[in-house]
Formats: sequence, structure tokens, C-alpha cells
Amino acid sequence: MIRPYSFGTKTIGLIALSLLTVTTAARAEGNGAWSSSAAAELTRQGREHAQKGDDALAMRRFADAVRLDPSYGPAYLELAAARERTGDLVEAERTYDVAIEHIPSFVAAFRARAALLKRMGEFTREIADLEHLARVAQGPDTLRALAARYVEDRAWPAALATFRRLRTLAEQSGDAQLVRESTVQVRALAVLCAELDPVVGGAGHHDWVRRALASVARRRGS
Repeated sequence: MIRPYSFGTKTIGLIALSLLTVTTAARAEGNGAWSSSAAAELTRQGREHAQKGDDALAMRRFADAVRLDPSYGPAYLELAAARERTGDLVEAERTYDVAIEHIPSFVAAFRARAALLKRMGEFTREIADLEHLARVAQGPDTLRALAARYVEDRAWPAALATFRRLRTLAEQSGDAQLVRESTVQVRALAVLCAELDPVVGGAGHHDWVRRALASVARRRGS
């Protein structure tokens, strides 16, 4: 089992050899830029090994890159993906965890970890990651992924609320096609939700706010 922060004479020697390929210009920019450039080079080498089917050597390169620059996101993604390919799902999850610890806004790591958690049957944690993404990186892709997951779980009210958010985002951006697509989903889900939908279901409610929301929803096609 290869861990991101393992040390050893052989590993250090390989790192030193790999660093010779980093450009002089990168060195001149400062230690931070040099570390990132070196990590990028190690990651490139790791990808080459992975393409040749040598995941063991690829993981060593990726782990070296992470040790050299803990803020270099691509190395984490490659290392975790390689661990997934070899069936070590626990270590793959741990790699995503470490990546997110070092890079809290790492959208790709959250998305990849969510996919891994689904594969592992950790559905509650998977959806938690998707919900987090929808909050911190709200965009068509993250909202679509979350809404699709809710639909898969038959969580109709949550899916409806998410597609409404997607439609609002589309309206704000002027994306007419996305407005049409999300409106179709909203109408279908409103039927499935029926009285579970707190907006449309408020049509006959004594609270004037809920009645107003229901009226707006009906005019917009739910």
C-alpha cells in the first residue's frame, strides 16, 4: 500500500532525478512556483506510467508529487484514480479527504469523492458532497448532478427544489435552452410531488404568503 507521504532513500533519489527536468525559469520564480512545477512534472511522468499499465510506479510518482507540493490538486486526483483502478477504495477515499483538507475549494475532488462514495454504497455521504458542491460552486453542472441524484433516490421534493434553482440560474444567465429544459423537469416533478410540494401545495392554505407563492408557481408552469 502506497501512502502519499512515505519517505525512503529510493523515493528521495527518484524525486531528485525527476526534479532535473524542471526548467530554470520555474526555479527563478521562487520555491513555491518551483515546487508546483516539480509536482506537475512528477504527475506527468505518473500519467505516462499509468498509460503503460504500470499503476504501481504511477502511484509512486503521484505520491511524490503530493509530498513535494501538498497544494497540487491534479496529483491527488491521479493518485486517487489509480488507487480506485487497483481496487483500493479506502485509500482512494483517504486521498480525496487529504486533498480537500489541503484545498478546501477543490471542486473536482468533491465531485470525484462523491462518485467513489456512491460506488462504495455510502449514499448519504455521497449526497452530502453533492449538496456541498451545489452550495459552494453553484452552476448548471453541479445542480444537474444533485437533481439527478435526488431523482434516482425518488426524493421528489428535493429534486423539484433543485431544478427550480437551476431554472432561476438559467433565467439569470439568459440561457433559454436551459430554462426550457429545467421548466419541463419542474412541471413533471411538481406532478409527482403533489401535496408534498410546499409551493404548489400552498394554493388553498390560509397563509397569504404560501397562496402567493402557489399563484406565481402556477403562472410560471410550477
